[in-house]
Amino acid sequence: MKDMLVSVVIPVAHDADTFDRCVEAVGQQAFPRKEIIVVCDAACGAMRLPEGIGELRVIRERQGDLPRLIDVGMRAARGQVKVLLMPYCIPVGADWLTELVKPFEDDGEQVGVVVSQCITEDRRRAGLSGRLLDSVEPAERRNDQSGPAPQELVSHLCDAYRAGLLADIGYFDGGSPSATAQAVSTSIKVADAGYSILLSDAAAVSYNVPKSRRGAVAALRKALEYGRSDALLDRLYELHWLNAGVLAAALFSLLLLPIGAVNLPAATILSGALFAWAAFLSLRLPVIGWECPLALLNFAAFVAAILYVRDDWRPELFGKHVHPAVIRQWCWLAAMAGSDLLLVGKASLVSALRVLRQPGGALYAVPAFLVGLPYWLLTGVGYLYGLLAREPRRR
Repeated sequence: MKDMLVSVVIPVAHDADTFDRCVEAVGQQAFPRKEIIVVCDAACGAMRLPEGIGELRVIRERQGDLPRLIDVGMRAARGQVKVLLMPYCIPVGADWLTELVKPFEDDGEQVGVVVSQCITEDRRRAGLSGRLLDSVEPAERRNDQSGPAPQELVSHLCDAYRAGLLADIGYFDGGSPSATAQAVSTSIKVADAGYSILLSDAAAVSYNVPKSRRGAVAALRKALEYGRSDALLDRLYELHWLNAGVLAAALFSLLLLPIGAVNLPAATILSGALFAWAAFLSLRLPVIGWECPLALLNFAAFVAAILYVRDDWRPELFGKHVHPAVIRQWCWLAAMAGSDLLLVGKASLVSALRVLRQPGGALYAVPAFLVGLPYWLLTGVGYLYGLLAREPRRR
């Protein structure tokens, strides 16, 4: 292992607050043979590059989206092990790099990726938006076992890759709309190639909450990104990572209510089209936990409304001059909107419960539920955008 060359790739797209600390911590590692590669966009011009670090290369990319920077940096690295390290993750201790690459030697050739533990420094800086994002894509990873622990997904914060693995899977998808989609896609390709992913029990980085996870605007932007990622993963692997297609159907059904107020026949026709589309979307019912098409839930609510609204109730509920056909159409629209609101509420409730389990999360659980309602609907918007855009994958 002492003769091994290890490359540490640090992509810098936006969050460069702790960049100098990150590079200095890597430069102070006791590992004998290492190279540091910084890949950045225009942000490099405003950054201070530490001196006396050792072998440090800087690659400047015009197309500065994070997935592209990661792909370029990992392809340019020359080491037998290539480490992806985000600039807001600071290695802890001088033996971090040694401990991170150790499982490649101890646990055999089938180890493809070793994930570093990620310890959050100050959760208070995350606020509501950061905690909501952590409920979807947790940043913190800990391993209290006496050895490396198996993982299903790479962290995309601090991961060490065997160079041979990257060659086998074709490196990263540099055209992914988000680092999230890139991380999930890479994890799938690692598993398909027959390699394992381990979480180190000895190597850890200090996670400093980046600007991209702070503030309401950042959270809403991330929701769109999650939806686009879900659409891409659905198209590539038929994987419903967040089930954002169901949330897109929920968004459509809610929009049919104001459309019905203007043109009820048009709204009913659109609801029929949505019914047909939703029939092919598998989902988990919010109460009984069975797998069932969305259309069945809507149809059951519609039939119940028609059967149990008696004729002598109709004048009091809807007015004397309202035609029964109009009542049926409004019951149909209300059934779709109501059942879909349950699905959005379920997603928000799951997020709120995950926030509640975080340290100090009791103060944020209820706001997370309320903010989660428009947040999850926005992932549906991102999903629809991803379906329409169909971003080409770059290599």
